[in-house]
Amino acid sequence: MLNSANLRSCIALMLVITCSSPLHAQLLNAEFTSGNGFSDGATINGVRNWGAQDSWVAAETSGIGYARCGVSWSRALNFTPLAASLEVEETVAIEAVWRGESFLNAPISAPVFALGISDNILTPGNNIPALRVDVSLAGDDTLRFGSESNYVSLSLADAYSGTNTNTNWFSIRMEITRTLVANVFYINLKVTDLDENKQIGTLGYLVEDSGTYQAAGLLPAMRTLQVLAPEGVSGTLFTASHVDRFTVEEVNVSIPGPGFEWGASSALSGDATVIESDAYTGSFAAKLGDASGDSGWARTITGLLPKTAYTFRAYVKTVGGSANIGVKDYGSAEVSQSFDTASYQAVDVAFATGEDMSSATCYIYNGPGGASSVYVDDLSLVATEPNLLPLAPATGDYQLIFNDEFTSEGGIDLTKWKPEVGFKRNNEEQYYRAENLSQSGGHLVITAKREQVLNPNYDPNASDWRQSRQFAFWTSGSIKTEDSFNFLYGKIVCRAKVTNLPGTWPAIWTVGGGEWPATGEIDLMENFDGRILANFATAGSGRYNAFWDGYSINVSSLPASWVDEFHTWELVWGPDLATISMDGVVLNSFDPATINAVDSHAHPGIAPFSTFSQLLWLNLAIGGNGGGNTSSLPDETVYLVDYIRVYQKQHSDYNAAVELLNDNDLRVDFQSIEGRRYSVMESTDLTNWSELVNFRGVGRAMSHFEKNGQSGEKKFFRVEVNNSQWLEPETP
Repeated sequence: MLNSANLRSCIALMLVITCSSPLHAQLLNAEFTSGNGFSDGATINGVRNWGAQDSWVAAETSGIGYARCGVSWSRALNFTPLAASLEVEETVAIEAVWRGESFLNAPISAPVFALGISDNILTPGNNIPALRVDVSLAGDDTLRFGSESNYVSLSLADAYSGTNTNTNWFSIRMEITRTLVANVFYINLKVTDLDENKQIGTLGYLVEDSGTYQAAGLLPAMRTLQVLAPEGVSGTLFTASHVDRFTVEEVNVSIPGPGFEWGASSALSGDATVIESDAYTGSFAAKLGDASGDSGWARTITGLLPKTAYTFRAYVKTVGGSANIGVKDYGSAEVSQSFDTASYQAVDVAFATGEDMSSATCYIYNGPGGASSVYVDDLSLVATEPNLLPLAPATGDYQLIFNDEFTSEGGIDLTKWKPEVGFKRNNEEQYYRAENLSQSGGHLVITAKREQVLNPNYDPNASDWRQSRQFAFWTSGSIKTEDSFNFLYGKIVCRAKVTNLPGTWPAIWTVGGGEWPATGEIDLMENFDGRILANFATAGSGRYNAFWDGYSINVSSLPASWVDEFHTWELVWGPDLATISMDGVVLNSFDPATINAVDSHAHPGIAPFSTFSQLLWLNLAIGGNGGGNTSSLPDETVYLVDYIRVYQKQHSDYNAAVELLNDNDLRVDFQSIEGRRYSVMESTDLTNWSELVNFRGVGRAMSHFEKNGQSGEKKFFRVEVNNSQWLEPETP
């Protein structure tokens, strides 16, 4: 019912999520709790996951469990040595949640804590590898995180909040990447104050570790280095370190060395090289040489998700000509564009992986006849939409989840329907009003009238036809379930009677929540130009450009009495197939996995009918792009709807809709029947999840109590069932 002339008349309901985090696999997640030491049942001083000296003990403060450690090393056991498994341009991330015990005021320089990779001897005084991050005192009332020459810092005063007698809890995360240069590693550091929910800083730097990397037994470890004031020094130092959590992740960085800060790249070809100048950020950039020969950057990225939209971005500048950026080998036609810019600009290439495709080759190329020089920096590849993996399909019987039988007399049911008001789309002649909607004789009656009404939005200087028309010479009615009902997968049955009069355009249709047509449109029935139409629409190239999968039948081919009778239209929509039928005869079928164009303005490469819930729409349009000439119409005409019903299949097991992904992530199925909408909740404690209410046929709400930062307070999360969004945390 919408078309490219419709522009900004669409609804905007759906939350769009942009995913830019690297893919990762968790290798170790040790959460310290009082009593047995870890949430996984291992002991601090035992022989399971950890080996430690006697000064490592389990402790608890205000309900928070942690390991309390004096001067000692602690090392993860039964764990694949990181040095043996870390290949060139692979990354491992090590993170500790740490705080210092007691109030510190000694004006000295001293190491306090370290995390990273250790050899197999834990006693103090042994070689401490360079693949580590230190927490240290600088002697100037600051606390530093990093190395002697590369660090982020904050003042000691800011390390304590409120009446805390220990420091705040800090997340210290280091990502270690082996570069192309022998025994040289890139450390990316991020420090966050968890109590203040504030990032302290991020930092990237290179380290050389030739003495320890080749050791066969290097494992993730942490060490408390300095806790007591040296003899003769006044003031107080930390009496111990506390560690609440220690994790190790194997990180799949989509583009290794995206900023060329390693000083080298295996992805360069021809006379391309890494230079320590002309960088967009940092110190290094790639330079693709003059156009006398081939010069470029290219990398095949693996581990991508099939049927998922991505954007490849590079910051580039050129001297003396243009070059090209593109993506190929991703399951569809190669996409590329040229660029020519004297200063750094971001250039994007959007694409969507094909079915069963998990890789793509991204490239930047400067060939013969191109620029004399091309500078490249800060490459990235991000998924532009969430990948909503399906749960098991519903197999139960259809149950009614929405209906209107229109058996009342008078106005429409405003708890179910929202009337449209005004000029809306397709250059149609009618001005929509609630007064043209009623219930009578067991039917919804939408009446179109030839009458003149003033357009309250009239502006003689407007370019938008909705405003430039001073009067409307037709009125009619339109209703939709915005703010009251939408669904993903199911069955619609609607019985209605249309007149097939020239100039009229009645419809039964659905639209997804968001920008049209990227969230999809399904026309169960349109009647204009003497035809009955059954259509599916996804997004084509650009904006407001629909790609139609349509079917039509001439009313003249039907029995003469057809226009005098009620008929039944049905949509059956599932994950694998959607069909539109009229009086039991299938008119059109469609694959819900069909994706939008990769260069569509909104939701490129996304399958709208596998992603977005649809709302219902009933209306009678007059004239416009589809309805045609209205001169022969009677002064009043009606469109009658007997009923509209929506069904969904029921899950046989509601509990199957809640899935534990790993120790930290939970997927919740908010729709407990056929349609499913997902959210993933990051959590450090999944033991207190509970189901509040099971809204049969609508969804479920979940509650969770969790540590607030590391302060020991609790916070309460609530799911809003209708649109499946997390509300802001509340303190009960």
